[in-house]
Parts: sequence; C-alpha cells; structure tokens
Amino acid sequence: MRKMRAIVYQGKGDIDVIAIEDRSIHAPSGAEVRVAVSAAGVNRADILQRRGFYPAPPGAPADIPGLEFAGSVESVGPDVRAFQPGDRVMGIAAGGGMAGLLLAHERELMPIPEGMSVEEAAAIPEVFLTAFDALYLQGGLRPGMDVLIHAAASGIGTAAVQLVKAASARAFGTLRSASKLDALAPYDFDGLIVAKDGSFIEGMRAHLSSADLILDTVGAAYLKENIEALGSGGTLVTIG
Repeated sequence: MRKMRAIVYQGKGDIDVIAIEDRSIHAPSGAEVRVAVSAAGVNRADILQRRGFYPAPPGAPADIPGLEFAGSVESVGPDVRAFQPGDRVMGIAAGGGMAGLLLAHERELMPIPEGMSVEEAAAIPEVFLTAFDALYLQGGLRPGMDVLIHAAASGIGTAAVQLVKAASARAFGTLRSASKLDALAPYDFDGLIVAKDGSFIEGMRAHLSSADLILDTVGAAYLKENIEALGSGGTLVTIG
C-alpha cells in the first residue's frame, strides 16, 4: 500500500466540510494504472456531491471528489499494454481525482498531447468527451450544419462550440442571462440568444429558421421549443 494526500468531504455541507487527509492506495493489478495526479478538474457534480445530492457510484471513493484528472503514470498492472511509467496521461474517473494517486483502468486514460500542460489536460476529459460524443457520435455533426447549443456558457457549452467550429459548422447558443454574453465573446459563436420568459424561439429566428442539430443540457424545459426549432428535420441530443 502507498500513502497519499487527498481532498476529502468530511460530511455533507458547505466548503467547511472540505479537508486534506492521508489515505492509502493499493498497487495496480490486472489492467490498472496508478497515476500520480498533478491536476484535477472541478465539475458541478463535485459541488453536488459535497452538498449530499450526488453520491459516488459503487466502487468509487465515497468521500474523495474529482471526475477528471491529469498527471503521469507511476506504475502499471501486469496486463497493461497501452502505457508505461512516466507517460503523461489524462482521464475520467467515477471519483477520486482530487488525490495524489489514483487507480484507473488503462481504457479510461488518454495520452496528454505534446505541448499541453497538465492543468489544461485536467479540464478536458469530462466536458470535451461528453460534447464530442453528443455532437459527433449521437448527433452526426458534419461541415455546414447549423448547431444550436443550449446553456452556452456552461462547461459543455463552451467545449461544444469549439468542436462545432473545428468541424466547419455554425454554432448558435442560448443562455438565460445577458450578463454572460461578455464571457462568451472569445468563443466565436455565430449567434447568441438570450432566452426570454423561458423561450428562445423568437431570438433564434433572428439568426436561423431551423437547426440541424440541437445539443440540450437543460432538458424538458425546452422540449416543445426544441421540436419547433428543428423544423421538419434535424437531430436533438439531450444530456442529463
């Protein structure tokens, strides 16, 4: 067993339940990789877990948050083929990312691209992989599409617009507060719509008549309007 330092939640509540404790972690077995974590992302799920609304799934540390991380391979199990000690990696975990060491199956890890810092890498797996799956694998994103992204100022929203633009498609976003418009200026949206009284259709019509693909993290609140926004065709992908 190895000792490590970890951020833990000592109960449910506000930031006063956050502490740093010493924990033990076993050696990797099978296809497990033990990662020396250098940076970890912070997601809404981590905050909800601290407040008691998002329990860790079975098998994940119950009180150590962290769904995405980056660092280097410290040691590997006997069945690992993709990585070796010293490799720079990033990945997604069910929990436990905010610790000095973490165990992950090799399929849950990706090499950190050359020239990317560990801090940047730790902020990629959760939102970018989620957005990639929704846009490309489920939504069939192609060049020339008009894509409507709800909750444009969210982590998934800002990841999605970058993927849409990289695909030579057009990105339009909705948000519920005009106060977030300035924050979205660097993301090169083709149009931004501030929803009024829970409706975005009127604002959308100033930019496009219908969308080819809608990425929705808001859910049922926009269901009827999403159908209208798609017109006679298009694809709706919902998350959450």
